[in-house]
Amino acid sequence: MFQTRRRQVLAGVVFGTALVLGGCSSSRSASKEQQKVDQSWMARVPESELGDVRNAQAERLKAQDEVTRADVAVKDAERAAEVAQRNEEAAKLSTKANQTAVEAAQATGRASNISQAQAELKATEGKQAAAHAQLEWRQRAIETQKARKDLRQRELELADARLRQAEMEALRNSDDVRAKDLSEAEFTSAVANAQRNTEEAQRLVDQRLGEERQARGEWEKLRGEARGYGGSGTSDGE
Repeated sequence: MFQTRRRQVLAGVVFGTALVLGGCSSSRSASKEQQKVDQSWMARVPESELGDVRNAQAERLKAQDEVTRADVAVKDAERAAEVAQRNEEAAKLSTKANQTAVEAAQATGRASNISQAQAELKATEGKQAAAHAQLEWRQRAIETQKARKDLRQRELELADARLRQAEMEALRNSDDVRAKDLSEAEFTSAVANAQRNTEEAQRLVDQRLGEERQARGEWEKLRGEARGYGGSGTSDGE
């Protein structure tokens, strides 16, 4: 009986704790909901007092468009990298063919044939090095565009936060008593956090862009050398 009684007491404690925690969770959720400006409230704010809100809405729309554009730019960069990869594969095949040609020329023992085959091999090797460098550049470009896409997403989040803040301020300025339940500090904090995230994303873009430019510079150098060997180098793909 003692064990049975003990299990009943423990069950009651667990159930009671669950109710308390559930109540706290519900309270926190309700509190969080209070920080959202109900759009039905905004519908009662005179249009003449919505100037900042309309500006914030326009900025958010622009930010959303930039996210879409950034997504397209990532796909374009990926396609350019695929082309560069095919160019490198073709250059490898050309180099291998010319290596075979050199061996064949050496088998003839004729100096002129050997010299010509070696020159052609050197040209294709230069083109292969340039093609590889171009692929490296294109892969760096993908990372840059992905970082930019992340930046545009952070800018959209910032625009969202600023829009919510503008709505809150418009509601307060219209003397809506329900605005007193909104925490101005929380709206301000949300904007500040979004701003920090945006600045961090911008730093990553700058870093990736620097790496991309360095990779492109290496490709341009090797392309010039390949042309010096008598090859045409690789196309810009621009």
